[in-house]
Amino acid sequence: MLDNDLPEIDWDSMTFSYQKTDRMYVAHCKQGEEWQPGEMQDFGDISLSPAAGVLNYGQGLFEGMKAQRAADGSIVIFRPERNAKRMQEGAKRLGIPPVSEAMFQDAVRQAVLENLRWVPPMGKGALYVRPLLMGSGAILGVAPAPEYRFLVYVSPVGPYFKGGMKPISLKISDEFHRAAPGGSGGVKAIGNYAPGMVPSKMAKAEGYAEIIYLDAVHHRYIEEVGAANFFCIKDGVVSTPELTGTILPGVTRASVLEIAEDLGYEVKEEKVDVEYAMSADECFCAGTAAVISPIGSIRFGDHVYEFGDEVGPVTQKLYDELTAVQQRRIPDERGWTVTVE
Repeated sequence: MLDNDLPEIDWDSMTFSYQKTDRMYVAHCKQGEEWQPGEMQDFGDISLSPAAGVLNYGQGLFEGMKAQRAADGSIVIFRPERNAKRMQEGAKRLGIPPVSEAMFQDAVRQAVLENLRWVPPMGKGALYVRPLLMGSGAILGVAPAPEYRFLVYVSPVGPYFKGGMKPISLKISDEFHRAAPGGSGGVKAIGNYAPGMVPSKMAKAEGYAEIIYLDAVHHRYIEEVGAANFFCIKDGVVSTPELTGTILPGVTRASVLEIAEDLGYEVKEEKVDVEYAMSADECFCAGTAAVISPIGSIRFGDHVYEFGDEVGPVTQKLYDELTAVQQRRIPDERGWTVTVE
């Protein structure tokens, strides 16, 4: 299909939602063997046995990345090697044959190249890239599947939170927890996300953008914001929950920490006590989908803690620096962006 056949898209009103595209990458592997070279094929439904390991026991992982147009006219992906390594670590945790970094990056590159017409104009959104790794072989007992499938598809998306760079309202859950020590909270396992759908839906029904989870042991340390990492700023110190195996080691999280340090802020990865966070000067959440979203208020129990109707100065500075690097509006001195060619 040629570019001039592209369906009419109102890029300005596009949301973070699924849109069928043209092509996808698919590769196969048998347990104990090497991955076979993948190939591109037309986007479409896939066939799986009802006894597939991913369907019965949730043996699967996914990643989230973005390809977007840059100021120099190129199409770039942000730190894909981090996603590749994170998927490898997750695969080891779930008993899945890891995909090599080279194969992962090549699959992503091919999927973007064969769907170029779906990349939004600069500043209008991005092409969301979804790598999937799953146990596709049939198995009845609780054990690793005999066969696996790795695929990559894409979808053009708008902002994750409606309204763009505007402070959002969140609610801390006093009933639900996202993960517990020793579990799979530190990897991007598909089974981590379904349990969060109801708490998120309940929060949104009450007018909040998302839920904040506390740790499952002490019920006092902030862990994650739905599917994004949490940050707070107090007296010039940028704090985020430390990686203890219960939260996702986000690529955006790592990038924000490095940028904050380069800008001269004191950075701390620590247990973030909920009371400390509620007394912060600014709060925001960060992730591939959310990028950086400022938090205007947080409800904790019977109290609502306000952080202001405007984007905080530190949050704005971090957002400006991160997005400028991602779109190559400033020199990428850290080598974080990779050109798709």
